[in-house]
Formats: sequence, structure tokens, C-alpha cells
Amino acid sequence: MKPGRIAAWAIAAVAVPGIAACSGTSSGSSPASSASSSAAGASSPAQSQAGQQASSQPAGQGQAAGQGQAAGQGQATGSGSLTPPGVHLAFGGPATVGWVPPSQDTGTGAHHGIKLRVTVVSIQKGTMADFRNVELNGNERTSTPYYVQLRVTALSSTPPPKDSNPAITFTAIDDRGQQQQSITFLGTFSRCDDPMPPKQFVSGKTYESCLAYLIPGGGSIQKVQWDNGPAAANEVTPYFERPIVWG
Repeated sequence: MKPGRIAAWAIAAVAVPGIAACSGTSSGSSPASSASSSAAGASSPAQSQAGQQASSQPAGQGQAAGQGQAAGQGQATGSGSLTPPGVHLAFGGPATVGWVPPSQDTGTGAHHGIKLRVTVVSIQKGTMADFRNVELNGNERTSTPYYVQLRVTALSSTPPPKDSNPAITFTAIDDRGQQQQSITFLGTFSRCDDPMPPKQFVSGKTYESCLAYLIPGGGSIQKVQWDNGPAAANEVTPYFERPIVWG
């Protein structure tokens, strides 16, 4: 069962009413009282694969490197079965997963998951001009924005639980091999929108999403992974130790 993410909210005042930036992707968190808290959140160590490196793109470029091709150790499977743990894919390569929503990832019983086709379309490098309407502190102003473009397709007749978003299950890994937390916006951030799944998100319906990051110290997002999946009773999903990796 995947540990819950740290929700380090940092409400930032903005020039556009109704829009604020805050760190963390966990649902149900409450904003912190300080507007000067770090928008990038705290990083935690993550599994890293030696020699795996993703190329980033300048902001505004929609083409993903290696789109539609699988790379590394394996190919994505069709919709009839799940992509095995540990598979490495190029950007644009789809994986079939059994997503276990956080509300169902409790107890010691077996977890089967909701079948989805998930794709990391690209990693894009942004500029601080993207945040011109957002008030940032000194450390945040010297960070580098990165955007992870995602595509999620429902493959079953089971809709996700209310207020659950499979897109935030993806984990971004930086050039130090550490997990980075995405920024949650209270409103619409046009450069990188992170919508909830559409209503009646079942069989064949698709939506696209984007996760935004502020990386300090000249760092970069190198790859994205999916470590959620089915588990037998009293066991952790094998995807936790051997995630599906793009990049």
C-alpha cells in the first residue's frame, strides 16, 4: 500500500482573484496559514534507475520525445492485461494499470484496482514568466518550473470514487533521484491545468492533465513513475518496489 504524500500547502496571493498556488497533491488537505511557505514542498528519497534519463522540452513545445514507442525493459501491454512492474517506456508510451484509489487502499485485504490506460506524454521545462501573476518568495523565484503532461483513459465500467483523481498518482523524480511534489492551484493555471476526471469517467473516456513543479537549485525533472497497483491480501503491490517508469 502506497504511503500517503506529504501535503505541504503554501497559499500564495495572486493578481488574478480566485487563483492561488499551493504545494502537494493529496486531496482533502487544508491550506497552511503562512503565505511564505515553499510552494515546491519537501522532497523524499525515491527508487531510481541508474542510467535512465529523460529529455526535457522548452515550454510551449507539445511533441514528446519518442512518442508512441516503448524503451528499455519491455513493452506496454494491451487492455486485456496489466503492464508488468518494472517496465520502462518512452514518452507517449501507454501502460495499462490497476489503479487503487487512496480511499480504497486501506486494511489488509486484497486490492484489485480500477483498470486505466495511463500515459506520460512529455516533460516540459517552463520559465518563471509563467508565474507572473503568482506571488512567490525568494527561493521560489529562483526555482525552475517543470510541467508533466499526462493522459488517462478509463478501461472499465467502474468510475473513480468522488473527488479522486488518478493523475496525481504519478510521481516525478528529479535529477538527484528524489520525489518532487506538484503544485496545486486554487483556480485555473492556464499554463498547466490539472482538472478532475470528467463525470461518468468509464470505459473509453479520456482526459488530459498537467502537473506543475518548481525545482530549486537548478535541478530538473528527469522521469515520471507509476507505483500504484493491485496487491494480494496482506501484501504491498509489486509496483511499489518496481514502478512503471517513463523517461
